[in-house]
Amino acid sequence: MSQISVFKTFVFISILLVLSNQGCNHLCGKETNGSPDKTKSAPSIHIVLTGEENGYLEPCGCSEEQLGGLSKRHTLISHLKEKDENLILLSLGDLPSKVGRQDEIKMETALDALDRMGYVVHNIGEKDLNMGIDLLGYLSQISNVDFVSSNIVDLDTSAFNIKPYIIKEIKTEESILKVGILGIVSPELIESACQDVKVLDPILALKPLLSDLHDKTDFLLLLSHAEMAESIKIAEVCPEFDLIVSGHLVDRPDLYLKKVNNTYVIPVGEKGKYVSEITLSLQEKQTDEGGSFNSFLSAIETIPLDGKFEDSHEIAMLLRTYQQRLKDEELLAQVFKVDPPSGLEFIGNKDCAVCHGKIFKHWEETGHSSAYETLVRSGHEYDPECVECHVIGLNYFTGFETIESTPALKGVGCESCHGPGSDHKETLSKDYGRVGVENCEICHNDEHSPNFEFKEYWEKIKHPAEEK
Repeated sequence: MSQISVFKTFVFISILLVLSNQGCNHLCGKETNGSPDKTKSAPSIHIVLTGEENGYLEPCGCSEEQLGGLSKRHTLISHLKEKDENLILLSLGDLPSKVGRQDEIKMETALDALDRMGYVVHNIGEKDLNMGIDLLGYLSQISNVDFVSSNIVDLDTSAFNIKPYIIKEIKTEESILKVGILGIVSPELIESACQDVKVLDPILALKPLLSDLHDKTDFLLLLSHAEMAESIKIAEVCPEFDLIVSGHLVDRPDLYLKKVNNTYVIPVGEKGKYVSEITLSLQEKQTDEGGSFNSFLSAIETIPLDGKFEDSHEIAMLLRTYQQRLKDEELLAQVFKVDPPSGLEFIGNKDCAVCHGKIFKHWEETGHSSAYETLVRSGHEYDPECVECHVIGLNYFTGFETIESTPALKGVGCESCHGPGSDHKETLSKDYGRVGVENCEICHNDEHSPNFEFKEYWEKIKHPAEEK
Protein backbone atom coordinates (compact mmCIF):
# COMPACT_ATOMS: atom_id res chain seq x y z
CA MET A 1 0.00 0.00 0.00
CA SER A 2 1.36 3.45 -0.91
CA GLN A 3 1.95 6.24 1.63
CA ILE A 4 -0.97 8.22 0.30
CA SER A 5 -3.44 5.33 0.65
CA VAL A 6 -2.78 5.19 4.38
CA PHE A 7 -4.48 8.54 4.88
CA LYS A 8 -7.55 8.14 2.70
CA THR A 9 -9.80 6.01 4.91
CA PHE A 10 -10.24 8.38 7.85
CA VAL A 11 -10.31 11.45 5.59
CA PHE A 12 -13.16 10.13 3.45
CA ILE A 13 -15.14 9.20 6.58
CA SER A 14 -14.77 12.78 7.88
CA ILE A 15 -15.81 14.32 4.59
CA LEU A 16 -18.80 12.03 4.07
CA LEU A 17 -20.01 12.88 7.58
CA VAL A 18 -19.77 16.60 6.76
CA LEU A 19 -21.62 16.15 3.50
CA SER A 20 -24.37 14.03 5.07
CA ASN A 21 -24.91 16.71 7.73
CA GLN A 22 -25.49 19.20 4.90
CA GLY A 23 -28.07 17.00 3.25
CA CYS A 24 -25.84 16.35 0.26
CA ASN A 25 -26.42 13.28 -1.88
CA HIS A 26 -22.94 11.68 -2.18
CA LEU A 27 -20.79 14.47 -3.60
CA CYS A 28 -23.66 15.96 -5.58
CA GLY A 29 -23.03 17.04 -9.18
CA LYS A 30 -23.34 20.50 -10.65
CA GLU A 31 -26.89 19.92 -11.75
CA THR A 32 -30.29 20.13 -10.13
CA ASN A 33 -31.82 16.81 -11.22
CA GLY A 34 -29.96 14.24 -9.13
CA SER A 35 -26.40 12.99 -9.04
CA PRO A 36 -24.34 12.66 -12.22
CA ASP A 37 -24.14 9.39 -14.07
CA LYS A 38 -20.60 8.24 -13.46
CA THR A 39 -20.85 5.16 -15.68
CA LYS A 40 -19.64 7.28 -18.59
CA SER A 41 -16.07 8.50 -18.83
CA ALA A 42 -15.92 11.97 -17.29
CA PRO A 43 -12.95 14.21 -18.15
CA SER A 44 -11.47 15.42 -14.87
CA ILE A 45 -8.88 17.73 -13.38
CA HIS A 46 -6.97 17.24 -10.14
CA ILE A 47 -6.20 20.23 -7.93
CA VAL A 48 -3.95 20.54 -4.89
CA LEU A 49 -4.77 23.34 -2.45
CA THR A 50 -2.62 24.91 0.25
CA GLY A 51 -2.20 28.37 1.71
CA GLU A 52 -1.76 30.64 4.68
CA GLU A 53 1.73 29.39 5.47
CA ASN A 54 2.13 32.39 7.79
CA GLY A 55 5.91 32.02 7.77
CA TYR A 56 5.74 28.32 8.64
CA LEU A 57 8.50 26.77 6.53
CA GLU A 58 9.02 23.71 8.72
CA PRO A 59 7.79 22.39 12.07
CA CYS A 60 9.57 23.53 15.20
CA GLY A 61 10.40 19.93 16.05
CA CYS A 62 11.88 20.66 19.47
CA SER A 63 10.08 17.97 21.42
CA GLU A 64 7.19 16.34 19.57
CA GLU A 65 6.16 15.26 16.10
CA GLN A 66 4.30 18.09 14.37
CA LEU A 67 2.33 18.53 11.17
CA GLY A 68 3.36 20.41 8.07
CA GLY A 69 6.52 21.68 6.46
CA LEU A 70 7.53 22.39 2.88
CA SER A 71 9.81 19.33 2.74
CA LYS A 72 7.01 16.88 3.53
CA ARG A 73 4.67 18.70 1.14
CA HIS A 74 7.15 18.29 -1.70
CA THR A 75 7.30 14.54 -1.04
CA LEU A 76 3.51 14.25 -1.13
CA ILE A 77 3.17 16.31 -4.29
CA SER A 78 5.81 14.20 -6.01
CA HIS A 79 3.69 11.12 -5.24
CA LEU A 80 0.54 12.81 -6.51
CA LYS A 81 2.26 13.83 -9.74
CA GLU A 82 3.09 10.19 -10.40
CA LYS A 83 -0.67 9.65 -10.71
CA ASP A 84 -1.36 12.84 -12.71
CA GLU A 85 1.40 14.99 -14.13
CA ASN A 86 -1.20 17.67 -14.98
CA LEU A 87 -1.89 18.37 -11.32
CA ILE A 88 -2.93 22.01 -10.73
CA LEU A 89 -1.23 23.43 -7.63
CA LEU A 90 -2.79 26.53 -6.05
CA SER A 91 -1.65 28.73 -3.15
CA LEU A 92 -4.27 30.77 -1.28
CA GLY A 93 -1.85 33.44 -0.02
CA ASP A 94 0.01 34.74 3.06
CA LEU A 95 3.48 33.26 2.69
CA PRO A 96 5.00 35.44 5.48
CA SER A 97 3.71 36.13 8.98
CA LYS A 98 5.21 39.34 10.33
CA VAL A 99 7.05 42.27 8.77
CA GLY A 100 10.82 42.28 8.92
CA ARG A 101 13.96 41.03 7.27
CA GLN A 102 13.56 37.43 8.42
CA ASP A 103 10.08 37.23 6.91
CA GLU A 104 11.35 38.76 3.67
CA ILE A 105 13.83 35.90 3.43
CA LYS A 106 11.07 33.47 4.41
CA MET A 107 8.81 34.75 1.65
CA GLU A 108 11.54 34.37 -0.97
CA THR A 109 12.31 30.87 0.30
CA ALA A 110 8.66 29.76 0.38
CA LEU A 111 8.01 31.10 -3.12
CA ASP A 112 11.12 29.32 -4.37
CA ALA A 113 9.77 26.09 -2.87
CA LEU A 114 6.36 26.57 -4.52
CA ASP A 115 8.12 27.13 -7.83
CA ARG A 116 10.12 23.91 -7.45
CA MET A 117 6.93 21.97 -6.68
CA GLY A 118 5.24 23.34 -9.79
CA TYR A 119 2.62 25.68 -8.37
CA VAL A 120 0.56 27.54 -10.97
CA VAL A 121 -0.89 30.42 -8.94
CA HIS A 122 -0.25 32.33 -5.74
CA ASN A 123 -3.16 34.49 -4.62
CA ILE A 124 -2.12 37.67 -2.79
CA GLY A 125 -3.09 37.79 0.89
CA GLU A 126 -2.98 40.68 3.30
CA LYS A 127 0.28 39.51 4.89
CA ASP A 128 1.89 39.37 1.45
CA LEU A 129 0.81 42.97 0.94
CA ASN A 130 2.19 43.98 4.33
CA MET A 131 5.67 43.12 3.09
CA GLY A 132 5.52 46.11 0.77
CA ILE A 133 4.90 46.66 -2.90
CA ASP A 134 8.61 46.80 -3.77
CA LEU A 135 9.33 43.28 -2.53
CA LEU A 136 6.05 41.91 -3.88
CA GLY A 137 6.70 43.47 -7.26
CA TYR A 138 10.22 42.03 -7.38
CA LEU A 139 9.04 38.54 -6.48
CA SER A 140 6.20 38.69 -9.01
CA GLN A 141 8.72 39.49 -11.73
CA ILE A 142 11.25 36.75 -10.97
CA SER A 143 8.94 33.88 -10.00
CA ASN A 144 7.51 31.29 -12.37
CA VAL A 145 4.42 31.17 -10.14
CA ASP A 146 1.73 33.56 -11.40
CA PHE A 147 0.57 36.20 -8.92
CA VAL A 148 -3.20 36.63 -9.10
CA SER A 149 -5.65 39.10 -7.58
CA SER A 150 -9.03 39.99 -9.01
CA ASN A 151 -9.81 42.84 -6.62
CA ILE A 152 -6.45 44.62 -6.05
CA VAL A 153 -6.17 47.52 -8.47
CA ASP A 154 -4.11 50.68 -9.14
CA LEU A 155 -0.78 48.86 -9.02
CA ASP A 156 2.04 49.90 -11.31
CA THR A 157 1.73 46.96 -13.70
CA SER A 158 5.17 47.56 -15.22
CA ALA A 159 6.76 46.86 -11.84
CA PHE A 160 4.21 44.37 -10.56
CA ASN A 161 3.32 41.29 -12.58
CA ILE A 162 -0.21 40.71 -11.31
CA LYS A 163 -3.10 39.13 -13.22
CA PRO A 164 -6.84 39.41 -12.50
CA TYR A 165 -7.18 35.74 -13.48
CA ILE A 166 -5.44 33.04 -15.45
CA ILE A 167 -6.81 30.28 -17.67
CA LYS A 168 -5.00 26.98 -17.23
CA GLU A 169 -5.41 24.41 -20.02
CA ILE A 170 -5.28 20.72 -19.14
CA LYS A 171 -5.05 18.13 -21.89
CA THR A 172 -6.92 14.90 -21.12
CA GLU A 173 -7.55 11.83 -23.24
CA GLU A 174 -11.00 13.14 -24.07
CA SER A 175 -10.43 16.85 -24.60
CA ILE A 176 -8.63 20.01 -23.54
CA LEU A 177 -10.15 21.41 -20.36
CA LYS A 178 -9.87 25.11 -19.56
CA VAL A 179 -9.78 26.15 -15.91
CA GLY A 180 -10.36 29.79 -14.96
CA ILE A 181 -8.60 30.72 -11.71
CA LEU A 182 -9.44 33.99 -9.92
CA GLY A 183 -8.37 35.32 -6.54
CA ILE A 184 -9.50 37.92 -4.00
CA VAL A 185 -8.39 39.25 -0.64
CA SER A 186 -10.99 40.52 1.79
CA PRO A 187 -10.86 44.32 2.28
CA GLU A 188 -11.61 43.65 5.96
CA LEU A 189 -8.14 42.14 6.34
CA ILE A 190 -6.18 45.00 4.78
CA GLU A 191 -4.36 47.30 7.18
CA SER A 192 -4.80 51.04 6.70
CA ALA A 193 -1.03 51.34 6.23
CA CYS A 194 -1.34 49.73 2.78
CA GLN A 195 -1.97 53.04 1.02
CA ASP A 196 -0.31 52.08 -2.25
CA VAL A 197 -3.10 49.73 -3.34
CA LYS A 198 -6.84 49.87 -3.73
CA VAL A 199 -8.82 46.78 -2.77
CA LEU A 200 -12.30 46.56 -4.29
CA ASP A 201 -15.33 44.82 -2.88
CA PRO A 202 -14.82 41.20 -4.03
CA ILE A 203 -18.27 40.72 -5.55
CA LEU A 204 -18.13 43.99 -7.49
CA ALA A 205 -14.70 43.05 -8.82
CA LEU A 206 -15.63 39.47 -9.71
CA LYS A 207 -18.88 40.08 -11.60
CA PRO A 208 -17.38 41.57 -14.82
CA LEU A 209 -14.58 39.00 -14.81
CA LEU A 210 -17.04 36.12 -14.52
CA SER A 211 -19.02 37.56 -17.41
CA ASP A 212 -15.85 37.70 -19.50
CA LEU A 213 -14.92 34.09 -18.63
CA HIS A 214 -18.41 32.63 -19.08
CA ASP A 215 -17.83 30.99 -22.47
CA LYS A 216 -14.05 30.61 -22.21
CA THR A 217 -13.70 28.01 -19.44
CA ASP A 218 -14.99 24.61 -18.37
CA PHE A 219 -14.35 25.18 -14.66
CA LEU A 220 -14.22 28.33 -12.55
CA LEU A 221 -12.24 28.40 -9.30
CA LEU A 222 -11.88 31.21 -6.78
CA LEU A 223 -9.05 31.59 -4.30
CA SER A 224 -10.87 33.54 -1.60
CA HIS A 225 -8.47 34.99 0.95
CA ALA A 226 -11.23 35.65 3.46
CA GLU A 227 -12.99 34.04 6.37
CA MET A 228 -15.47 31.27 5.62
CA ALA A 229 -18.56 33.44 6.16
CA GLU A 230 -17.44 35.91 3.48
CA SER A 231 -16.51 33.11 1.08
CA ILE A 232 -19.93 31.54 1.56
CA LYS A 233 -21.56 34.87 0.76
CA ILE A 234 -19.54 35.06 -2.47
CA ALA A 235 -20.73 31.54 -3.34
CA GLU A 236 -24.35 32.64 -2.84
CA VAL A 237 -23.99 35.72 -5.08
CA CYS A 238 -21.66 34.17 -7.68
CA PRO A 239 -23.01 30.68 -8.44
CA GLU A 240 -20.79 30.47 -11.52
CA PHE A 241 -17.94 29.13 -9.39
CA ASP A 242 -17.48 25.38 -9.21
CA LEU A 243 -15.11 25.67 -6.27
CA ILE A 244 -14.17 28.39 -3.79
CA VAL A 245 -11.02 27.88 -1.73
CA SER A 246 -11.23 29.76 1.55
CA GLY A 247 -9.06 30.38 4.60
CA HIS A 248 -8.47 32.23 7.87
CA LEU A 249 -9.13 30.88 11.35
CA VAL A 250 -9.70 27.28 10.22
CA ASP A 251 -7.26 24.86 11.83
CA ARG A 252 -8.87 21.57 10.66
CA PRO A 253 -9.99 22.04 7.04
CA ASP A 254 -11.62 18.60 6.80
CA LEU A 255 -14.26 19.68 9.33
CA TYR A 256 -15.48 22.81 7.55
CA LEU A 257 -16.41 21.78 4.01
CA LYS A 258 -19.54 23.63 2.85
CA LYS A 259 -21.81 23.29 -0.18
CA VAL A 260 -23.73 26.38 -1.29
CA ASN A 261 -26.21 25.39 -3.98
CA ASN A 262 -23.84 23.80 -6.52
CA THR A 263 -20.63 25.47 -5.34
CA TYR A 264 -18.26 23.88 -2.86
CA VAL A 265 -16.47 26.11 -0.34
CA ILE A 266 -13.36 24.38 0.97
CA PRO A 267 -10.86 25.80 3.51
CA VAL A 268 -7.17 24.93 3.36
CA GLY A 269 -6.31 25.39 7.03
CA GLU A 270 -3.33 27.35 8.28
CA LYS A 271 0.46 26.95 8.14
CA GLY A 272 0.37 24.28 5.44
CA LYS A 273 -0.31 21.45 7.87
CA TYR A 274 -2.80 19.83 5.51
CA VAL A 275 -2.94 19.37 1.76
CA SER A 276 -6.31 19.07 0.02
CA GLU A 277 -6.60 17.18 -3.27
CA ILE A 278 -9.77 17.90 -5.26
CA THR A 279 -11.10 16.12 -8.35
CA LEU A 280 -13.50 18.13 -10.54
CA SER A 281 -15.17 16.35 -13.46
CA LEU A 282 -17.34 17.21 -16.45
CA GLN A 283 -20.44 15.10 -17.09
CA GLU A 284 -22.28 15.19 -20.40
CA LYS A 285 -25.94 16.07 -20.13
CA GLN A 286 -28.45 15.74 -22.96
CA THR A 287 -30.98 18.55 -23.37
CA ASP A 288 -33.66 19.41 -25.94
CA GLU A 289 -31.18 21.79 -27.55
CA GLY A 290 -28.48 19.10 -27.75
CA GLY A 291 -25.53 17.99 -25.60
CA SER A 292 -24.04 20.09 -22.82
CA PHE A 293 -21.79 19.59 -19.80
CA ASN A 294 -22.19 20.00 -16.06
CA SER A 295 -19.25 20.06 -13.67
CA PHE A 296 -19.22 18.26 -10.33
CA LEU A 297 -16.86 17.61 -7.46
CA SER A 298 -16.19 13.88 -7.63
CA ALA A 299 -13.59 13.46 -4.87
CA ILE A 300 -11.84 15.33 -2.08
CA GLU A 301 -9.06 14.20 0.24
CA THR A 302 -7.56 16.18 3.10
CA ILE A 303 -4.13 14.80 3.89
CA PRO A 304 -2.26 15.68 7.11
CA LEU A 305 1.46 16.19 6.57
CA ASP A 306 2.72 14.10 9.46
CA GLY A 307 5.74 11.89 10.07
CA LYS A 308 4.67 9.29 7.51
CA PHE A 309 6.08 11.59 4.83
CA GLU A 310 9.82 11.83 4.51
CA ASP A 311 11.50 15.19 4.08
CA SER A 312 12.33 16.02 0.49
CA HIS A 313 16.09 16.30 0.02
CA GLU A 314 15.69 19.18 -2.45
CA ILE A 315 13.57 21.31 -0.13
CA ALA A 316 15.66 20.36 2.90
CA MET A 317 18.67 21.81 1.06
CA LEU A 318 16.68 24.97 0.33
CA LEU A 319 15.84 25.33 4.03
CA ARG A 320 19.50 24.92 4.97
CA THR A 321 20.27 27.75 2.56
CA TYR A 322 17.59 29.80 4.37
CA GLN A 323 19.33 29.18 7.70
CA GLN A 324 22.67 30.15 6.18
CA ARG A 325 21.20 33.44 4.98
CA LEU A 326 20.04 34.21 8.53
CA LYS A 327 23.58 33.59 9.75
CA ASP A 328 25.25 35.57 6.96
CA GLU A 329 23.05 38.61 7.58
CA GLU A 330 23.60 38.34 11.36
CA LEU A 331 19.90 38.68 12.10
CA LEU A 332 20.37 37.35 15.62
CA ALA A 333 22.35 40.46 16.53
CA GLN A 334 19.65 42.66 15.02
CA VAL A 335 16.71 41.43 17.11
CA PHE A 336 14.51 44.26 18.35
CA LYS A 337 14.96 44.65 22.10
CA VAL A 338 13.18 46.47 24.92
CA ASP A 339 14.18 47.29 28.49
CA PRO A 340 13.49 44.56 31.08
CA PRO A 341 10.67 45.37 33.52
CA SER A 342 11.39 47.80 36.37
CA GLY A 343 14.90 48.55 35.12
CA LEU A 344 16.20 45.11 36.12
CA GLU A 345 19.04 43.21 34.45
CA PHE A 346 19.77 39.60 33.56
CA ILE A 347 22.70 38.17 35.52
CA GLY A 348 23.11 34.57 34.27
CA ASN A 349 22.83 31.13 35.85
CA LYS A 350 26.20 31.09 37.59
CA ASP A 351 25.24 33.99 39.84
CA CYS A 352 22.12 32.07 40.82
CA ALA A 353 24.19 28.98 41.61
CA VAL A 354 26.09 30.80 44.36
CA CYS A 355 23.08 30.59 46.68
CA HIS A 356 21.03 27.87 44.97
CA GLY A 357 23.64 25.20 44.34
CA LYS A 358 21.37 22.18 44.79
CA ILE A 359 18.74 23.61 42.46
CA PHE A 360 21.41 24.58 39.93
CA LYS A 361 22.89 21.05 39.88
CA HIS A 362 19.40 19.61 39.31
CA TRP A 363 18.78 22.10 36.50
CA GLU A 364 21.97 20.95 34.77
CA GLU A 365 20.40 17.48 34.43
CA THR A 366 17.21 18.76 32.74
CA GLY A 367 16.47 19.39 29.09
CA HIS A 368 16.29 23.10 29.82
CA SER A 369 20.02 23.33 30.41
CA SER A 370 20.86 21.84 26.98
CA ALA A 371 18.16 23.72 25.06
CA TYR A 372 20.68 25.80 23.12
CA GLU A 373 22.65 22.71 22.09
CA THR A 374 19.52 21.24 20.47
CA LEU A 375 19.51 24.23 18.11
CA VAL A 376 23.18 23.71 17.27
CA ARG A 377 22.53 20.06 16.40
CA SER A 378 19.63 21.00 14.11
CA GLY A 379 21.44 23.93 12.50
CA HIS A 380 19.03 26.57 13.82
CA GLU A 381 21.29 28.42 16.25
CA TYR A 382 21.25 31.59 14.12
CA ASP A 383 17.47 31.66 13.68
CA PRO A 384 16.01 34.39 15.96
CA GLU A 385 12.57 32.77 16.04
CA CYS A 386 14.07 29.53 17.35
CA VAL A 387 16.69 31.04 19.65
CA GLU A 388 14.08 33.11 21.49
CA CYS A 389 12.85 30.09 23.48
CA HIS A 390 16.27 28.48 23.95
CA VAL A 391 18.16 31.26 25.74
CA ILE A 392 17.66 33.87 28.45
CA GLY A 393 16.14 37.23 27.52
CA LEU A 394 16.80 37.45 23.78
CA ASN A 395 14.20 40.22 23.33
CA TYR A 396 15.53 42.37 26.19
CA PHE A 397 18.57 44.56 26.73
CA THR A 398 21.10 42.77 28.99
CA GLY A 399 19.71 39.47 27.66
CA PHE A 400 21.25 36.99 25.21
CA GLU A 401 22.81 38.48 22.07
CA THR A 402 25.15 35.92 20.51
CA ILE A 403 26.89 32.84 21.82
CA GLU A 404 30.22 34.66 21.49
CA SER A 405 29.20 37.80 23.41
CA THR A 406 26.81 36.34 26.02
CA PRO A 407 27.65 32.63 26.52
CA ALA A 408 26.43 32.71 30.16
CA LEU A 409 22.87 33.32 28.97
CA LYS A 410 22.46 30.27 26.74
CA GLY A 411 19.89 27.60 27.56
CA VAL A 412 16.55 27.88 29.31
CA GLY A 413 17.98 29.17 32.57
CA CYS A 414 16.68 30.40 35.90
CA GLU A 415 15.79 33.84 34.55
CA SER A 416 13.96 32.42 31.52
CA CYS A 417 11.18 31.47 33.93
CA HIS A 418 11.71 33.72 36.95
CA GLY A 419 12.69 36.94 35.20
CA PRO A 420 15.74 39.23 35.53
CA GLY A 421 17.55 38.48 38.79
CA SER A 422 19.60 41.62 39.45
CA ASP A 423 17.37 42.91 42.25
CA HIS A 424 17.01 39.49 43.90
CA LYS A 425 20.79 39.10 43.88
CA GLU A 426 21.14 42.33 45.89
CA THR A 427 18.12 42.14 48.20
CA LEU A 428 17.39 38.37 48.44
CA SER A 429 13.71 39.26 48.15
CA LYS A 430 11.35 36.43 49.11
CA ASP A 431 8.71 37.19 46.48
CA TYR A 432 11.06 37.10 43.49
CA GLY A 433 10.13 35.19 40.39
CA ARG A 434 6.93 33.38 41.27
CA VAL A 435 5.79 31.44 38.19
CA GLY A 436 2.72 29.57 36.98
CA VAL A 437 1.56 27.64 33.95
CA GLU A 438 1.25 30.87 31.95
CA ASN A 439 5.02 31.36 32.14
CA CYS A 440 5.62 27.91 30.66
CA GLU A 441 3.09 28.41 27.87
CA ILE A 442 5.07 31.31 26.40
CA CYS A 443 7.29 28.69 24.78
CA HIS A 444 5.33 25.49 25.38
CA ASN A 445 2.43 26.72 23.26
CA ASP A 446 0.22 24.71 20.90
CA GLU A 447 2.57 25.32 17.99
CA HIS A 448 5.90 24.41 19.59
CA SER A 449 4.74 21.88 22.17
CA PRO A 450 1.32 20.49 21.16
CA ASN A 451 1.35 17.75 23.83
CA PHE A 452 2.23 20.08 26.70
CA GLU A 453 0.62 19.19 30.02
CA PHE A 454 1.78 21.36 32.89
CA LYS A 455 1.65 18.74 35.66
CA GLU A 456 3.45 16.12 33.58
CA TYR A 457 6.15 18.49 32.36
CA TRP A 458 6.60 20.12 35.77
CA GLU A 459 7.65 16.78 37.24
CA LYS A 460 10.62 16.77 34.83
CA ILE A 461 12.02 20.12 35.92
CA LYS A 462 10.65 21.00 39.39
CA HIS A 463 13.24 22.17 41.89
CA PRO A 464 14.42 19.95 44.76
CA ALA A 465 13.88 21.25 48.27
CA GLU A 466 16.09 24.25 48.94
CA GLU A 467 18.93 23.77 51.38
CA LYS A 468 18.72 25.97 54.45
